[in-house]
Amino acid sequence: MNKRWFIGLSVLVVFALLLGGCQRRPTAEEIVAKLEEVEASTEDAHAVLEISLQVEGMDEELVVEVWEKKPNKFRAEVLEANDPELAGAISVTNGQQFWTYQPSKNEVLVGEVGPDEPSSPRDMIQSMDEAIQQVMDTSEVKLAGEEDAAGVATYKLELTPKEDDETVLPPGSKATLWVEQERWIVLQAHFSGGIAGEGWMRVRSFELNTGIADDLFQFEVPAGAKVTKAEDKQPKHLTLDEARTQAHFALLVPTYVPEGATLIDVLTVEEAFVLHYDHSMTSFSVIQGLSEGVREAPPGQKTEVTVRGQTANLITDGLGNSFLAWTEDGVTITIAGRISQDEILKVAESLQ
Repeated sequence: MNKRWFIGLSVLVVFALLLGGCQRRPTAEEIVAKLEEVEASTEDAHAVLEISLQVEGMDEELVVEVWEKKPNKFRAEVLEANDPELAGAISVTNGQQFWTYQPSKNEVLVGEVGPDEPSSPRDMIQSMDEAIQQVMDTSEVKLAGEEDAAGVATYKLELTPKEDDETVLPPGSKATLWVEQERWIVLQAHFSGGIAGEGWMRVRSFELNTGIADDLFQFEVPAGAKVTKAEDKQPKHLTLDEARTQAHFALLVPTYVPEGATLIDVLTVEEAFVLHYDHSMTSFSVIQGLSEGVREAPPGQKTEVTVRGQTANLITDGLGNSFLAWTEDGVTITIAGRISQDEILKVAESLQ
């Protein structure tokens, strides 16, 4: 899992919740009705959020300032971060074009709004009905009491997986929301337990309809910054022979795959090469590249194993998904997908 995507999605989810609000022991329909009511009267919004994530392979502390203006303008700036690569990062869209700036690399990613753009709060709002219904259907919601959060009176709601239904909240996990009693906005959110680690989100400040100027949603490329088009970072389809020719290392191919699984696609993504195998019960990819970014790990139960004489990280999530990563002859190799622990190890050992 790409941790940048995970952090960005966390920010957007909280921002959407802020716009939506909720009620005491609400039904999904009541939440959506409140969301639509508040959203309909909101022309622009501004928030400062604190985010803390401790999951397998990730330990992030962030403060992010976010602006949104109807119908489709958005800006987010990382004010503080314990990860130097995230410090000062900026994401902007004016409705037609988006920019993502990473100061640590002095690089700007630009593209047209569409399939290549990052997710936005607007997208989250449009899908809230379905998302809320899914969470409510698969979680037990309990009003745990009333608490002060940052000196403000709130209702404390706890969400846990329903028995025999852990499709949204992982096994052993619990989500907690602190809802401001006066304005019905989420001031804090906490997730803990299970295989997904722990995360906190807190609202430092929040305001609506302040008349945000349109020029805030433009971005001026810093002097000397490298500009990269988003389309240039999109995956490119290859044949296996083309991938072998283009790779600056010996591309390995499994000689064993689970029964029925076949190679359905070969891709190159930012100098990494992906072999994707699929079957009705199994779907996984073998990813190889010279960058350590190839092996960014998802949350889950981590175990060190030996693969092809190398120490590897094996992660499983209890839901049938596995992740295996190691470095061999300077090449980082990752196998990940809907595949069992035993099968992923067999695939790894068969690489030639």
